[in-house]
Amino acid sequence: MLFTRKSLLPGTALPEGTRFSGHGFPDPQRFALRADADAIPFSYSQLDAILRMFRIPRGSKKAEQVADTLRACEAESSDAHACATSEQAAADFAASSLGVRASDLVSVVTAVHGGKDATRYVVAPDGVTRIGKAAGAAAVVPCHPMPYPYMVHYCHQPADVEALRVELTGLGDGGVTTAIAMCHANTMNWDDRYFQMLNVTRGEEICHFMPRNYVLWLPAAELLGN
Repeated sequence: MLFTRKSLLPGTALPEGTRFSGHGFPDPQRFALRADADAIPFSYSQLDAILRMFRIPRGSKKAEQVADTLRACEAESSDAHACATSEQAAADFAASSLGVRASDLVSVVTAVHGGKDATRYVVAPDGVTRIGKAAGAAAVVPCHPMPYPYMVHYCHQPADVEALRVELTGLGDGGVTTAIAMCHANTMNWDDRYFQMLNVTRGEEICHFMPRNYVLWLPAAELLGN
């Protein structure tokens, strides 16, 4: 689902097979209540206790997923990050990162209208709208689900990004999706394979769509394009 910013034009057809739901992207779930989530151990040092609590056999694929998630959540990163086990925790991290109150935040998501992907999408006329501040302001916090026995979101604050709302229409079957896209302005240190895949030069702005089980937080006062 990677593409260049300059290629996102009205009438552009997305690659065949582009999907925002299903096909590896499960439907959005509900978080546990914060009090319930906070009462459950969430640390790699407590892995054995967590596996016992959820009756996950040690050495199983699910156990490896739990371990990988806990390690990722505790790993150091150049971006400020946190793993949220409740919606309130996600909002608190986003508010702290963006320097606003949680009550002044808004969350936006990709919406597959009708719940079913189109066979193939094209960008609608006037379908690309910038939301939030421009690239370099780092005024957004994206969160994505991690494999775990209950809902956990990995939230971080990337630098040099621009958030877009993209209206997509389906070819032939009339399906419609409102997609959220993230465009990364500084790609100088990205892996070579991304530039080879897109046939572009190093450092060019590269974007990706957010599946509908991802969430983007930003200050409500800075939400543009409404």
